[in-house]
Amino acid sequence: MLNDTKLFQSFLQITLTCAIGVGTLALGIGMASGYISPWTGRFYSLLDPTYAKDHIPIIASVSEHQPTAWSSFMFDFHILLILFPAGLYFCFKRLSDATIFIVMYGLTSMYFASVMVRLILVAAPAVCLISAIAISATIKNLTTLIRKKSKAALAVTTKATSNLKASAKVAMFPFG
Repeated sequence: MLNDTKLFQSFLQITLTCAIGVGTLALGIGMASGYISPWTGRFYSLLDPTYAKDHIPIIASVSEHQPTAWSSFMFDFHILLILFPAGLYFCFKRLSDATIFIVMYGLTSMYFASVMVRLILVAAPAVCLISAIAISATIKNLTTLIRKKSKAALAVTTKATSNLKASAKVAMFPFG
């Protein structure tokens, strides 16, 4: 039916445009009629941390809506907080779609965790994942380095042993 690529592209464009238009219209009608409530002050305070303090003091007075102190990060994440930047480095070193997703997940979750204390639970899986990448990459690099050094040492030892055998043979039979 849609074998022609131009026909498929136009069908896809019309379908997406209609779907977005119908969704926007439904959202507008739902918000105007009261079936869909607008965003709350908590949501706005995630994007602008000073919003609740200025506009809705009752939200700002709740302790779990306060910004997170560094001591909370250290208490909850321990060594993972130190490994997190290293994991980001290794993700940036090997960029792919998966690592870009992991970096974006980690950075946005850390931002939201720093804005609101209770969202530190959202950051925990991302911090664990990125820190595990750091540990894995570090161990991989160390084992590669150790293998290279042991191969070089083995090659030097083998060469020295063969030279020693050759010199011992010459010493035993000097005239061939």
